[in-house]
Amino acid sequence: MKRLGMCAVLFMALSISVPAFADGTIEDVIFYSDALGKEKPVQVYLPDGYDTSGLEYPVLYLLTEPIGPMATTILATHLDQMTGTGLIDPMIVVSINGACMPYSNWGFPMPMSSWWRNSELSGAWKDALVTDLVTWVDSASGYRTLANPHHRYVAGHYLGGGAAMMTALEFPEIFGAVTASNGNAALEVYEAMLPMMLATEYPGGPPYEYRPDAGPLSFSNFMLAAAFTPNVTASPWPIDFWLDSDGDLIPEVWQRFVNQTSPVLARDFAATGGNLDIFFDCDSFGIMVPACNLLHTTMDDLEIPHVVRGYADQSFSDRVPVYLTFFHPLNATVELSPRMMNGRHWWPLVTATIELPDDLDVADIDTMTLAITRINGDDLDRPIRALVANEISDLNGNGRDDLTVWFWKPLLLRRLSDIGIEEHEPFDVTIEGETTDGWFLAATDEQRAINMKVIETPWTLWPLAVD
Repeated sequence: MKRLGMCAVLFMALSISVPAFADGTIEDVIFYSDALGKEKPVQVYLPDGYDTSGLEYPVLYLLTEPIGPMATTILATHLDQMTGTGLIDPMIVVSINGACMPYSNWGFPMPMSSWWRNSELSGAWKDALVTDLVTWVDSASGYRTLANPHHRYVAGHYLGGGAAMMTALEFPEIFGAVTASNGNAALEVYEAMLPMMLATEYPGGPPYEYRPDAGPLSFSNFMLAAAFTPNVTASPWPIDFWLDSDGDLIPEVWQRFVNQTSPVLARDFAATGGNLDIFFDCDSFGIMVPACNLLHTTMDDLEIPHVVRGYADQSFSDRVPVYLTFFHPLNATVELSPRMMNGRHWWPLVTATIELPDDLDVADIDTMTLAITRINGDDLDRPIRALVANEISDLNGNGRDDLTVWFWKPLLLRRLSDIGIEEHEPFDVTIEGETTDGWFLAATDEQRAINMKVIETPWTLWPLAVD
C-alpha cells in the first residue's frame, strides 16, 4: 500500500496480521467546505489499478474520529488483501475526521467530536459531509465514482459509528448503506443513570457547577451538548446542559437532544418509506450494549430491515472484514439446478451449489443464514430460506469444495409469479448468507421457468412450503 502527500510515513509500521496482496494508495488531500468556511484535510484510498483501469468505483465515507489516520490505514490494509485475492470488489474510501474545538477556554487538551451535526457552536458539520464533501468527491475532485446512493456508503467506529448511523437515517437519498461499529447514537437509553454517573465527578455537590474538564463523563456530556444543544448566549459555557445544579434532568433540554438521536431518526426514516441497508454491532461486554438493544428494538418495532450483531474479544481491525463484506459481499459463485424449473414436475426442490473465492472454506458458511433474497437484483419482501445445506463435495471437479443447498421450488415459483416473471424469461437469482465469522456472502445465477402455476400436490402442501 503506497501513501502520498503530507502524512507519507504515518502509521506505516502499524502491525496488522493481514498480508497485502494488492497495492492501493492513500492520498492526503484538501477540500474546501462552504458549510464550515474553511479547508479540511481528507484521506482518499484508491484501489490498486485505479490509475489505469478507467473504471468508476463505489465510495465508502469513513467518519474516523478520533483515531483518524489509524482507522484509514487499517481499512486500506484489509481492502488491499481482500480485493487482491478476489474476495470482494474494489472501492474508493474517503476518510474525514470530525473533531473540533468548540470552546476557547475549556481547559482540556483534547478536541471534541462534532458528531457531524449542524451546531451554531461547533459548525455545520452535517452540511460539510452530506453536501460539500459528497459533491466534491463526485465532481470537483476528479475521482471516478459511481455517483448514486446504491454505490455510496457511510461507516464509522464508536463516535463515528453514531454519526454514521444518524447521517444515513437522515439522508437515505445520499447513502445507500451504513455500518456503525460499536456506536449508534441511541443515547437516550442512559437517561436514568446519567445523573448518578455525573455526580461521581463532583464530590462537593450539590449544588453542581458542571464543567468539561471535571472528568471523562463531563467531557463526553459537554461534547454532546456542544453538538446537539448549543446555546451561544449561555454563560459560562455556550451550551444548554441537561442537568440543573441539583442534578435533576431538565426535560426540555434533554428532549431537544433526544429528538436528534438514532431511534427518533429511525422513526422519521420509517415514515418516509426510504431504502437503506443497515448494519450495527457492539462489544457484548461493553457500555454500548443498551444502546445497541434500544436501536434494534426500535427498528424491529418499525419493521426496518437491519442486521445487528454482538461480538467479544475483537478489535476494530478484527471487525473490518465484516463491515467491508456488508457493503461488498464475498464474491461467491452458485450453480442452480434445474436450469429450467418446471412447476408440473413432481420434484419440489431447487438445488444450489455454492463455492467461495480464494482459500475460504464452504464448511465455514453458516447454513442457517442462507436465503434467496433477490430476483433480478430487486429485494424480495419475503426471502426464501434454505431447507437443507449439509453436503460438501467437489461437484465441478475444480479442486475446490462446494456446498449443496436445497430451496423449496413452489415458493420460488410463487415469488416469480408475484413479481411478473414470464415463462421462459431468464431471471437472476441471488443467494445471500454469512460465514461463521460473520462475513457476508452473495452469489447469483440465471434460471428460467415453465408451468409456473404450481399444482397443489402433497409435496407442495407440505408444511415447509408455508412462508
